[in-house]
Amino acid sequence: MTVHVELEAPVTGRRDRVTGRRRREVTVDELEVLAHALAVPLLLLIFPVGDLDRVPTTPLEPAVHPRMAWKTATGAEPPVRVHTDDKPYADRSTIGRNGLTRLEAWRTVVRPIELYQQLSDETQHMIKATGRLTHLDQVKQGHFSEAQHLREVRQHHLTEMATLMETMMDSGIRTPAYDAQTAQDIIETGLLARPEALQALPASAEDD
Repeated sequence: MTVHVELEAPVTGRRDRVTGRRRREVTVDELEVLAHALAVPLLLLIFPVGDLDRVPTTPLEPAVHPRMAWKTATGAEPPVRVHTDDKPYADRSTIGRNGLTRLEAWRTVVRPIELYQQLSDETQHMIKATGRLTHLDQVKQGHFSEAQHLREVRQHHLTEMATLMETMMDSGIRTPAYDAQTAQDIIETGLLARPEALQALPASAEDD
């Protein structure tokens, strides 16, 4: 995807030694504003997945396969370096003179992403089961066994959600808030050591 943006103000910043054009670094805030203005996912402004066969990750490293670039950007894979065989491997170079390797540092910070993704997946499964149950109740159709199966599926995902949230709380990771009914259902699984820490969305937020 190629994006052309007309700038009303003159572009300022350092002049490129090769082209002579001025350029400047873009802040994260500016990138977020630009993504919103263009209705483009933020990561697509950084990694043009779907537009190139190889996507650059850092200016000094060779470009990698779009799938690898996307996975490293979302935290699904550690940062990589392309070796002489043209294959990407986990970056084990050190940060600073005597610091952690980049792979070690990645492992220490990626846990919230993993837990949030798992929680998001379980939440979606729970919502889907709830929607199907609601539909059966509204149309007054479907066998009792089907409804019972959906209740069991919903309860399973509520249990998984509670387990993940307990892990997050133990790790000092803030858990997202849920609507009052879902929050109560999670608490009733009995898996939260501190159920009072689970926040429920206010009624106005639920309506939105």
